[in-house]
Amino acid sequence: AVVSTQSTGAGEALVSEHGLSRTDLLMEGSPIEAVPQIRFKPEQYEFEDGVRIEAAFRRFFHRADSEQKSESHELLVCHANVIRYLVCRATQNPPEAWLRMSLAHGSVTEVIIEPTGEVFVSGIGDKGHLPAKMVTFS
Repeated sequence: AVVSTQSTGAGEALVSEHGLSRTDLLMEGSPIEAVPQIRFKPEQYEFEDGVRIEAAFRRFFHRADSEQKSESHELLVCHANVIRYLVCRATQNPPEAWLRMSLAHGSVTEVIIEPTGEVFVSGIGDKGHLPAKMVTFS
C-alpha cells in the first residue's frame, strides 16, 4: 500500500504512477514539544497536530495480524517532522527527541517490524538516490 499526506507536493509523482491513498493523519505538523525546546509553532499546534500524528503511528506501525502468511509493505509519503516522530515512537526512543534528526527532502527511511514485534531501522533519511545538487533540507 502507498499512503500519502493530503498536501500537494509530497508524493505527487507516485499519485499518477502507482495510485495512492491519502490521509490527513500524515499531514505536516508539530507532533510534540521538542527537547531541547525549539518553538517554531505556537504550543496549540502540538496539541492538535500531536494527537493526529500519534493516530498515524497507531494506524501504520503495528505487528502483522496473526493470520497474515506473507510479507507486507507500506510506503508512507509525508513530511520530515512526521517521519522523525514516527521513527522515535517505533524505536521506543523519547518522542521529544524528534527534532534531533535531520532529513533531506525526498529521502527514504525504512522501518522493519518483525512478526514478533521487534523493530529495526535499516536507514534514516537515506538520500543516495538523489544527485548531490538536488539534496535540500528545510
